[in-house]
Amino acid sequence: MRALNVVDFEDGFRCYTPAVANPVFVEAEIIYRELFRHNTYLRHMAPVRPKGLIVDAGANIGLFTLFAKQKFPDARVVAIEPIPDTLRALHANLELHGARDVTVCPKGLSDETGLRQFYYFPSMPGNSTTQLAEKLRDRETMTTYAERGVAEEVFRHEVVQAPVAGLSEILAELSVSGEIDLLKMDIEGDEVRALHGIKDNDWSRIRQIVMEVHMARNQLSSILDVLEGKGFTVEQERLPDIPDGLDNKMVYARRT
Repeated sequence: MRALNVVDFEDGFRCYTPAVANPVFVEAEIIYRELFRHNTYLRHMAPVRPKGLIVDAGANIGLFTLFAKQKFPDARVVAIEPIPDTLRALHANLELHGARDVTVCPKGLSDETGLRQFYYFPSMPGNSTTQLAEKLRDRETMTTYAERGVAEEVFRHEVVQAPVAGLSEILAELSVSGEIDLLKMDIEGDEVRALHGIKDNDWSRIRQIVMEVHMARNQLSSILDVLEGKGFTVEQERLPDIPDGLDNKMVYARRT
């Protein structure tokens, strides 16, 4: 079991991460900047109602959950994360910041139930994925601004088996009822499968969705079709401050 490391930020915020040394970037700093500085995930979203429900799929080390609890202290959160090392940091960060009304589900999202093979990146755990070939395309992008040996070290990976389930199954298992004010999804390439894991009766409960779409050239049109077909008004934009060559888009969907 790897030790957790602490990342301290200039404003006094701190968090735990399972990430080992990364010669190119500190992943937690990038995520923190996206959330707390740029408000990337919430800037097009309506406020969450008091006691409203947020589902954080791909919760990683918990920074979005902590950000959402800062913005909406009375909200309830279901944080879904499948990777064991990352789960330990998630629990540690929730305890460190005294986050309440957060339920952690140790699974990944999919359109089926069972075990799946994930590829865990010790230098950047938030990039862990079931889609190894696509993630290694990002390694080639990194070689345009870092030495190949450095890129190969950053993208060193291990195989991890973790449970997956459809969102509807998870909600039923946790006895989560009522409207979902916000579904946030950042699951590193499994977005289409995750959307197909939502049953019709649960689609009607979801008011808003924000998702980071990975492999946008392969998935984006299918995702937009699904969301618009379910009655959402959708907009998309490129993530700020990401290197050229990374194929990620932010998608914001709201009920019309």
